[in-house]
Amino acid sequence: MQYWELYKGHSPDIRGTRKKFDNTIYTFDIETTSYIIYNNQVFPSIKYKDLTKKEQETCEFGACMYIWQFSINKDVYYGRTWQEFILFLDKLEENVSDLKYVFVHNLSFEFQFLKSYFAFEDVTARKAHKVMTAKMKDYNILFKCSYIMSNAALSDLPKLYKLPVEKKVGDLDYVVLRHSKTKLTDTELGYCEYDCLVVYYYILEELKTYETVKKLPTTSTGKVRRELMEQVMLDFKYKRIVNKAINTNPHIYNLLVEAFAGGYTHSNYIYTDEILENVDSYDETSAYPYILVTHKFPNCEFKKCNLKSRDDMIDRLCYLLVVKFKNIKSKYFNNFISSSKCRNIKGAKYDNGRIIEAEEIEIVLTDIDFYFILDTHKIKSYEILESYVSTYAYLPKKFINFVLDKYVKKTEYKNVLGMELEYVKEKNKFNALYGMSVTNTIRDNVIYDNDTSLWKEEELTNDEIIERLKEEKGKSFLSFAYGVWVTAYARNNLLRRVIELDEYVVYCDTDSIKLVQGYDKNVFINYNKSVEEKIKKVSKLLRIDFNKYAPSDKYGVKHLLGVFESDAKYDKFITQGAKKYAYEDSKGIHITVAGVPKKGSRALKKLDDFKDNLVFKYEDTGKNLLMYCENQPSINIKDYLGCSIKVYEKSGCCLVPTTYILSKSLDYCNLISDNSSKRAKYRE
Repeated sequence: MQYWELYKGHSPDIRGTRKKFDNTIYTFDIETTSYIIYNNQVFPSIKYKDLTKKEQETCEFGACMYIWQFSINKDVYYGRTWQEFILFLDKLEENVSDLKYVFVHNLSFEFQFLKSYFAFEDVTARKAHKVMTAKMKDYNILFKCSYIMSNAALSDLPKLYKLPVEKKVGDLDYVVLRHSKTKLTDTELGYCEYDCLVVYYYILEELKTYETVKKLPTTSTGKVRRELMEQVMLDFKYKRIVNKAINTNPHIYNLLVEAFAGGYTHSNYIYTDEILENVDSYDETSAYPYILVTHKFPNCEFKKCNLKSRDDMIDRLCYLLVVKFKNIKSKYFNNFISSSKCRNIKGAKYDNGRIIEAEEIEIVLTDIDFYFILDTHKIKSYEILESYVSTYAYLPKKFINFVLDKYVKKTEYKNVLGMELEYVKEKNKFNALYGMSVTNTIRDNVIYDNDTSLWKEEELTNDEIIERLKEEKGKSFLSFAYGVWVTAYARNNLLRRVIELDEYVVYCDTDSIKLVQGYDKNVFINYNKSVEEKIKKVSKLLRIDFNKYAPSDKYGVKHLLGVFESDAKYDKFITQGAKKYAYEDSKGIHITVAGVPKKGSRALKKLDDFKDNLVFKYEDTGKNLLMYCENQPSINIKDYLGCSIKVYEKSGCCLVPTTYILSKSLDYCNLISDNSSKRAKYRE
């Protein structure tokens, strides 16, 4: 790694004709110190965990950069101050005036510091602070987030992509205070250097596919999206089929957004808070892709109809419904209706966010969900307030083949020596298929105000929403209705098994079921047979080779899409609700708790500890809370070596040690002790 003044220029790789750009791989990274101000004194942020709650409330938070790294291909330069970085960029701009793409792993973090010193004219973000790209105003530089592009942590990239370098681990102590005058050892400088080199070699690997830095997709889902788009761009038959299925009526669009729901993640309250022995787990193989290649979807725009009841509905047609239920109650121990998806709830009893019973609810449903609710609930009466109809058809054959080709490649490459990288790439693309199918591009605008350096979310106007719906129609790529039905089908496939095994079901998460002993294994055997029969029927009907639905791995073993397979057995298991469970096997205790790293299992000495009020301490998890700091005061900082300087960062990210306390909501606590995913909305 070279000091920034050693930069003497380099030979750029200029591409393009009208809009020229440099195809050189540039990367950028910074190292920062987080601090708190308590009693007018500056302390490392780690001290925050030792303060009482009352003392914590008086703290101010801050952060400063103490070294930056900028790589030009494999050459890494560094500096200690933002003034040095400005001079470095001036030199770079003199040498290369054309557009330069600079890759930053977790751009959201670096951007919070950069905006104190640089103006930006075009920033794209998923939501406030979640920066994907940022174009500088005074330099011809576009920053891009390689984390969003890869969907992998920096430490995971070398293993996933077989890179010739690895991220250094443990060579830099993040706990102590540092600043731009703090002396750094060769080991610490090496740590900083390799953060840039890992990103460089990752981008180099991606260029084997995408050829230039300009062509690199911004998101991981964008990779598979672009690949499909290139295949269908000139396929007018495909575009004609999809075009028919895209809804431009803003009211229908609103209903589709309301009807969309994710996977079913829930624990059975009769087992919650109890240690269970010999728990089996079943997982559904590629549940969402299986739906995409075997089920029928709305294939034309929804039109208003006048349904009065289930008896008026025809199986070959699909429906979008607004239904009011009166005196509704689940027939099962498990409960299925999410309260967050309901309107006008009256007199309800809850099971951790699910409705056990209610005097009245209104809910927007697909026909799939409506049939399931009717089959699983006692209902005094219901009224269909609105109803819309479309016809069912399989997705375009080109799309089905696209999905199956990804599955075949992933299966063929798995565990094959020398094909590890190809497997990772195909697996990532295959896993992104669902994300691509449910993407709703009509979202509120997330705007970065360069004048105030602050974020704001601006709702789309009705006219803008209508215009974007028309744009989607024009592109004819995929219909959002496909995504709504994908999740509806997947929930139905899972939950139909749940009601067959009701009293034995302990926990579910999207495509998996965990069960206590005594359950009927024939439920899975029979379902898997029905999956195979369905695939045979569809493959014959669509004239697609059955082997694409059940490709062979390197051992010659066939892997059929969509079947349930036994994937784990737990000696002991306990759950405290959705995304909160722990289990014990021969290797020890393991946890799955939303927001807590797996290593947090160190907080448990025994499985009995996994109860309400269990504290996952920072010492167990290493988890930090990210604070976005604005209007930081200039302040004197004494580093851990005793050297003091004044720092002037106006904004930054402060990492504060945090704890997590395991708990259940009050209504859920009462229930288990009783023995008896923001979108823009069209304004109507």
